[in-house]
Amino acid sequence: MSPDPKGAHPVERDRIVEALCEHYARDRLEIEEFERRVERAHKARTRDELQALLADLPSLEGPGAPDPVRGGGRLEPRQKAATGGSERPDRRLHPSRTPERQTEVAIWSGRVRKGAWIPARKIRAFGFMGGVELDFREALFSGEPIHIHAGAVMGAVEIIVPPGVRVETDGFAFMGGFEEDTEAGAPAPPDAPIIRVTGFAFMGGVEVSSRYPGENARQARRRRKEEARRHLPGGSG
Repeated sequence: MSPDPKGAHPVERDRIVEALCEHYARDRLEIEEFERRVERAHKARTRDELQALLADLPSLEGPGAPDPVRGGGRLEPRQKAATGGSERPDRRLHPSRTPERQTEVAIWSGRVRKGAWIPARKIRAFGFMGGVELDFREALFSGEPIHIHAGAVMGAVEIIVPPGVRVETDGFAFMGGFEEDTEAGAPAPPDAPIIRVTGFAFMGGVEVSSRYPGENARQARRRRKEEARRHLPGGSG
């Protein structure tokens, strides 16, 4: 059966999100409206639903500007997804459009940040008998370092970054864990995003891990084992 020509294609979805990023960078959308539209883009099932997200916005002009209707636009290479291997656009924001502070708190509950969200320069994440998850795999970076102060008291703070992001950690744990499990091997490029994590864990845990978009923890461990095996003497790589 041939695919529905009106269905939402992943590449078109990326172009719509890229266009929304450009409108946000040009100060045409407030952050709340931008995040609402990006969330709707990820949930859209048809092309009409995607294109409706740009219907009330002016056209983007100039070389390299994304054109979701015609299917054109410049797609810069970004880290390939673990599943499918398709390239994703480089969605970096101008530093002036980056929030200065964010607070993410979970008390007897859960708080999740994921998808194409905009991290602030300084983030305070606190989990008390609850969990905070900060997933940066689809986040929009400004190029400036991000400082996360994480606190876990009988709870957890989980931070997920894509491979290629430079992570610096400095924390302590008392009857708990403060762990970093990120990619080893080649150093990050000079212009790689930087995330600095400080804080504490008391009878709880703060964990920083590295995974590709769409990859769960088990798949990431399996991939790393395969990569390590290929680099051993006599390996197939």
